[in-house]
Amino acid sequence: MLNLARVSLSGAVTAVVLALPQIAMAHDPHADLRIVTSFTINSMNPWQDGYWMQEFGQAELLMKFNEDGNHHPWLLSSLENPEPNRWVLTLRDELHFQNGRPVDAAAVLAAIDAAIDHSPAAQGSVPDGAEFTVTGALELTVTTPAPWPELPGVLADEQVFLILDADAVAAVGEDWAQLVGAGIYTGPYSVTGLDDTRLKAEAFADYWQGTPALPGLTVAFVPDPNARILAVQNNEADIALYPPLAARPAVDAMPDVHFNLGGLSTGGFTGYMNLEQGPLADVSVRKAVLRAVDYREIAQDVFRGGLAQAHSLYAENLPFALQNYQTDLLDAAALLDAAGWVTGPDGIRHKDGRKLSVILAIYPQQPDLVPLSTAVQAQLARVGIDAEIVSFDGINQALLEPSNRWDLAMVSTGAASWGRVQNFLNTYLLPGARRNYGGYDNAEVNALVPELATEVDPERRTEILHRIQSILWDEDPYAFSFNIHLGRVIVNDQYACYAPGFALYHVSWQTAPCD
Repeated sequence: MLNLARVSLSGAVTAVVLALPQIAMAHDPHADLRIVTSFTINSMNPWQDGYWMQEFGQAELLMKFNEDGNHHPWLLSSLENPEPNRWVLTLRDELHFQNGRPVDAAAVLAAIDAAIDHSPAAQGSVPDGAEFTVTGALELTVTTPAPWPELPGVLADEQVFLILDADAVAAVGEDWAQLVGAGIYTGPYSVTGLDDTRLKAEAFADYWQGTPALPGLTVAFVPDPNARILAVQNNEADIALYPPLAARPAVDAMPDVHFNLGGLSTGGFTGYMNLEQGPLADVSVRKAVLRAVDYREIAQDVFRGGLAQAHSLYAENLPFALQNYQTDLLDAAALLDAAGWVTGPDGIRHKDGRKLSVILAIYPQQPDLVPLSTAVQAQLARVGIDAEIVSFDGINQALLEPSNRWDLAMVSTGAASWGRVQNFLNTYLLPGARRNYGGYDNAEVNALVPELATEVDPERRTEILHRIQSILWDEDPYAFSFNIHLGRVIVNDQYACYAPGFALYHVSWQTAPCD
């Protein structure tokens, strides 16, 4: 046990004790990479916890979603769509699992079939009637009753089809601990240990892209954000994931510690309006809220550039993103005037004896929602809307509970995670969807979303996504982005050049200390 209480961060930490590996202060630059993260990897169960493995370099996928907004072959050498209802997947030559077994088409089909049998995420991602067939030693063919344009995104989604040795997984039953050291994945680092405190992995010498740059890595599970920062400061970790933006000034003042920002993410803090109760049932009030929010101020003043400004529902580097967000206090006020909301002597509007007051719903697991909600509270007051902030533990369940009163929820959401737009639209916008928190039901959106699911023409797909974004801003607001997230990590001097991984790819075979 190491006492990491060397300094206090904004008075929040006076003593922190962690169960991190004992490591000398003068860390060998050629030693294992040491990461601290807020989440715990509970087991080697590939169907429940396997998605962590691609984030830290153990597992790989057939396709990869890159910062350019496109999908690229990863374990595949090519992905072709010769007919609307048929895809052809061709694997790279001479791939092997870490246990030495070959990765051919039959092995990949076994991994896909096992995922469909055991993984709810896989089951929910494959359309009815889809068939995966081996059509060559390194080739699979996918046929579907209707076109499946989102297949590249499905193959890049860490929660769907990890490529693993399905026979080795089946052999252990559900004794998942036996998979430690079993080399079931294809990535540059193979798992050698997993317990309640950390994951350990060592380099896979025969990795297909080349010799991994590190001998191995350790991922320690440290829920307390201040403890993660102190671990880097005290040279007991190289990289701390998920630092709160509120810690950035304190970190910037520390010697030999760096708060690194990355590129645009595929999501951000998303606002969801409650259409079933309260003042946001009035479409004019919803439009006024959108125009009263100052998106530039949130990104640049509140979070000092630690978040990117939202210009639409989607990050601006995605090819289908509009730039239709515009703060306009005069327009917001005019909308409220026309709807009969009259400003009182206290600056707050009233109508028919009712005060224009909304409840902003946040949750404690995202500490950055505190400054965000406080800023939005002040912004809404500028047009005469009073706002109260309420924190719910377990936000998804709380928003769906009818007895809970809320009007505008703030939830971290990926509107295009791994380049997949369909999942967000299906889950959050359609009537009866499992996270349609506010009861949204727009007839045109209800028709456009299923059309998009089978539309293969790129121009028509973009038209559909543009139209949905326009409806959500101009006609029938419901879900909108307060910001777009940027990747962020805290690193020591040895990893000062480390850029936060895009789409949760934290470790590649080339990840290494700076020169």
